[in-house]
Amino acid sequence: MTYLFALLATLCGCASAWLFYIASPQQQWRVAGAWPTRHRLLPGAALAALSLLAMWQLLAPLEAVFAWSILLMMVWTVAPFLGAWRARSRVSRSAAEHCR
Repeated sequence: MTYLFALLATLCGCASAWLFYIASPQQQWRVAGAWPTRHRLLPGAALAALSLLAMWQLLAPLEAVFAWSILLMMVWTVAPFLGAWRARSRVSRSAAEHCR
């Protein structure tokens, strides 16, 4: 059961951080831009809360909040770099197709 809570906390935490990043106007993952809805932060907030509750079952309260915030910060640090890499490869692919 502990393994299941750890997996749930990690997956939900990573997914919530990605959803928060995709909801930002400066993201580079979606070609169409950020999600156009008014409530675009709700899915990320729901998954973040679920992740924190799962971590709360595994660790002491202070340790759970610390581990949860570190997990979200790690994904938020990597997401812009991967988005820029993806946008760059998307542009280079379209330029290569244009030259043919």
